[in-house]
Order: sequence, then C-alpha cells, then structure tokens
Amino acid sequence: MNRLRRIGIQAAAGLLAVVAASWACAADVKTLGHLKVPPNASVITVCADPVVQRVLSEDFRAHPGTGTPIVLTVTVNARALAPGVSIQDLSPGDPSVAEMLRAMGAEPPPIGDTGDKPLEDPYTMQARRQVLQHEDAMMQQFRGYVARRSDIANASPYNDIPADEMYQTAIVARASVSNSASEFKVVALVSPGDDVSAAKKLVAEEIANAVLH
Repeated sequence: MNRLRRIGIQAAAGLLAVVAASWACAADVKTLGHLKVPPNASVITVCADPVVQRVLSEDFRAHPGTGTPIVLTVTVNARALAPGVSIQDLSPGDPSVAEMLRAMGAEPPPIGDTGDKPLEDPYTMQARRQVLQHEDAMMQQFRGYVARRSDIANASPYNDIPADEMYQTAIVARASVSNSASEFKVVALVSPGDDVSAAKKLVAEEIANAVLH
C-alpha cells in the first residue's frame, strides 16, 4: 500500500471517529439546582425509569459510601415535542423547564394547550351532538357520513411514523434526596431519530455527578 493511500485511509478513519463522537453527543443537556448530600453518604436510588435506575445503581455501586444512608428519588418524563403536548405533560407546575428548553434553542410547548390536535375525534363529537340535540335518524346518518369523510381527509402517511422520529424529544428529570429540600433538575433535548435511551444515560450521569462531586 503506497503512502498516499495510507494517508487517505487514516484521514477517512479520523473523519468517521469525529462523526461517531458527534452522534454520541447528539443530546443537549442543561441542569438547574443542586443536591445537599452528606459527605461519603451511602446512596439508595429510586427511579421508575429502568435506564436511569440502572445507570445510577451502577455508578453508586462503583463509588460506595460508608456514611449516612440517603434515598435519592428521581422522576423522569420523556415526551416528543409534537403537536398536542403541553408543558404540563413534561413538568406540571414548573415554568423553569420551559425556560431551560428555550435556552437550548427549542420552542417549549404551550401551557395547557393541545397544539394542532383536535380535542375530540369526529365520531366522539357526533355522539355528543346526538345526545344533546336528539336528532332524527336521517340527520344522524348525514352527520355520520361527514364524520367519516373528515376522518379520511385527516389521514396522513405520517400517522404511522413514531413522533420521536419527526420531532425533538424532551427528557425532564427531577432528583431529590431524603431529609433535604434541595432539588436538581436535568433537561435533555434529543434530535429527531436519535437514541432516547442514550440521552437518558447522559441524564443519569449528570445526576450521579451532582451527588458524588
């Protein structure tokens, strides 16, 4: 193999390494707050999300504490920022999450809004009208026809594509420890089609670092 060809292959390998690194860091992460943890505390983690729970458990097993036992409780909520999602779905009653998303360049979902999704499907609206208006059979059949036509018109080839393939996914984690009012928040923003589980691992590492350092 001549020298120029070796240089070309090495350059290509370097480029692939850079691309792989950028994929690994595809999620933007922002934190807020802190955790008051006793020095060398023995940490017990409680989290309903299996990815975050596993990472935290592994981290604290690798750095066992011999001091006062504490319980670290973490709640995790992940939602694609698709039409119909509100900030209440991500973090009820916490406007700081919207500010964190905005700081990362995302447009936070509205508060208590359903976006572009209709509140009810045409069949539900038709049934409600029947009850309230006591329409005759002919009018009911006509409204049923209109509802079916509306349902067909609203059909889209994109309906079968998962929301996280088309929209950014926001991950919101809130961590607190027993016998302390302190709280640590982590918000991650995942690009469409990227690995949400990998982003959850980054979130868990941020929480572990907040406890251990």
